[in-house]
Amino acid sequence: MKSEAEIYSFWEKENFFDAKVTSKKKVFSLLIPPPNLTGELHLGHAMQHSILDAIARYKRLCGYDVLLLPGVDHAGIQFEGTLDKKLSKENKSKKSLGRERWLEEAWTFKEEIYRAVSESWKMMGLSADWSREVFTLDEGPRSAVYEQFKIFYDKGFIYKGPYIVQWCPKCNTAIEDVEMEYEERDEKIYHVKYKVASGDGFIEVATTRPETIFADTGIALYPNHPRFKEFVGEIAINPLNSYEMPIFEDERIEKDFGTGALKVTPGHDILDYQIGKDKNLPIKQVVSKEGRLTELAGEFVGLKVSEAKPKVVEKLKSIGSLAGEKNYKHSVAVCERCNSVVEPIISEEWFVKIDSFARDAIEVIGKNKIKFLPRNYENILIKWLENIHDWCISRSLWWGHRIPVWYPSTSLRTSSSTRSARSGQVAEMRVSLESPGPGWIQDEQVLDTWFSSGLWPMSILGWPKKTKEFARYFPWDFEISAPDIKYLWIARMIMLSVYFTGSVPFKVMFFHGMLRDLQGRKFSKSLRNGIEPTYLVDKWGVDATRMTLYSYSIPGRDGRVSKGILDERAKNFRNFATKLRNIARFIIDLKPEDAKGNGDDSKSIHTDDLAILEKLQTTTKNVTKNLDKLELHLASSEIYNFLWHDFADIYIEKSKNRREDAQPTLEKVFRNSLVLLHPFMPFVSEELYQKLDDKKKSIMLEAWPSFASPFAKAMGDKKASSFTKVSEDKSEGKP
Repeated sequence: MKSEAEIYSFWEKENFFDAKVTSKKKVFSLLIPPPNLTGELHLGHAMQHSILDAIARYKRLCGYDVLLLPGVDHAGIQFEGTLDKKLSKENKSKKSLGRERWLEEAWTFKEEIYRAVSESWKMMGLSADWSREVFTLDEGPRSAVYEQFKIFYDKGFIYKGPYIVQWCPKCNTAIEDVEMEYEERDEKIYHVKYKVASGDGFIEVATTRPETIFADTGIALYPNHPRFKEFVGEIAINPLNSYEMPIFEDERIEKDFGTGALKVTPGHDILDYQIGKDKNLPIKQVVSKEGRLTELAGEFVGLKVSEAKPKVVEKLKSIGSLAGEKNYKHSVAVCERCNSVVEPIISEEWFVKIDSFARDAIEVIGKNKIKFLPRNYENILIKWLENIHDWCISRSLWWGHRIPVWYPSTSLRTSSSTRSARSGQVAEMRVSLESPGPGWIQDEQVLDTWFSSGLWPMSILGWPKKTKEFARYFPWDFEISAPDIKYLWIARMIMLSVYFTGSVPFKVMFFHGMLRDLQGRKFSKSLRNGIEPTYLVDKWGVDATRMTLYSYSIPGRDGRVSKGILDERAKNFRNFATKLRNIARFIIDLKPEDAKGNGDDSKSIHTDDLAILEKLQTTTKNVTKNLDKLELHLASSEIYNFLWHDFADIYIEKSKNRREDAQPTLEKVFRNSLVLLHPFMPFVSEELYQKLDDKKKSIMLEAWPSFASPFAKAMGDKKASSFTKVSEDKSEGKP
């Protein structure tokens, strides 16, 4: 028995996975979500790869030229954080190395970790065309990213300016709203008194962030506030720095939060920023990008937010401005990559005006040009696109596609806005992939990872060049994703593809469910609740692991699992593989010497043979139907039940009394069943197929069985039910 690694090596050596752009076959293309460069294979990857591979193998057996194209994402923030940890252990840092030497270290590290994890992506039997593998920092994607930036810039979609962004102090970069997670935390809510300048009155405000009071520039009340409406139009005094702040009404204030009065801190809150913009309030910053208090905090300057908060509370108490405090449970935004608390901060960043792209995407989604599985994700995406805001595309990192903008001097790099550059402020600024010449300095930031990943369906096929691959395989027939990146990636791919090509990027969008622990939580290193697919593969084998995952592959439906539950299912499928080997031994190794040939064309057929052939016909029809509907949980269950129960438990047991006569049917049914099983259990099906006398070089070269039984096809495609039934001798078990 050959190992899984040996079988996979055989497939690769024979180039069975390769798509052929010159083929005359029908095309079926599948887009693999690129794993992060630093990402080890987890259950989500294993689920995706198992589903993708089953569909790819099925389509090849159906006669298609299949492109299953692999790639790797450079994963800017995640990779940079991992590398910086490694360098710090070697007493190295960005500061000590400088950009060029740091990038040399980065590319060396990239090769190291890529070699370490790339084989794990093949572990699940993924039949991808590895000759076409793409990395998001390769020259092809690099050219595509530049083309995108240049077009957007020339058309006025891209601008640079100060705006409030979500900032991760640990990753030290801006992140998107959808790159944040929310944790329920038990904290305190503080009631702070702001004196009204015109008399002895005061307004009481509830806040969870007393350390930001230094940056308050206004007080907002919901309309007709019963306690404080008399102060509208008056001036409030900031208790920590005596700054005078206007008091006004605003419909956006939550009536039921705290006291119904909001301290407006435009520099540190998204809503406050919008209110401050509308009311023309000054913007102050008391929390730095490093997560420490600025000079605006006076005696507390330099303290981390967590250190400053209790000290500021004590200060408020000492000056008589703290009215009280209560325990408070609320959601705190954290960076999904490092789990640090996210700080809303004003930062000068690059943005894309994206509303027109969103409208076009909404239109194509509304016209059902993409089949979403499950269907409800169509409306979920539309609603998000309807409320989209400008896309912050700059990241304060060194690993990634560097922003292709050049300045003639360092003084011009800090221009407040490129919109004003068009009127002459930065008249010499140039957009170029390479340096315009001596004396030009490139923008320090890199582009958001999703800026390149959004082009993934096009760039990996050669766009913006008009390649044969692009003409043949785009748009993709099938894409798969976990639901958690539907906004980060799926929506962006749709918007960018529609804009640049006038076409949707893929015809089917399959959202697989998430595997969670028994408490419904996502698997994470911090919770230590993860289950690595290598655990299942090492214990039960790839095929058993794949079959276990197919049982959870219902579109959009999450599953709750534990090691015990997965072990139980995988053990059953490992036993199923053992059952298949026993079936093969009975049919092939123990074949009677005087058995009839498998090409027997007799029109007389035993009732048992007829029954199993008709059951095979039904099974073939159901497996095909469920695969076409992408209901892999039903398709895999169908062939499993047929082989174990109908074929092994019933037919094979009966055939033992008429072994020689049953041999042709045994061989025909087993052969076709292996082909039906191959998309789900590729290794054992190949292993046992190689035992057959009448075979091709690989089961991958077989044709998908038709709905008619093998005997009916051999006799002119007559239905099995039209064969002459031979009565069964009950006593002898022979016709």
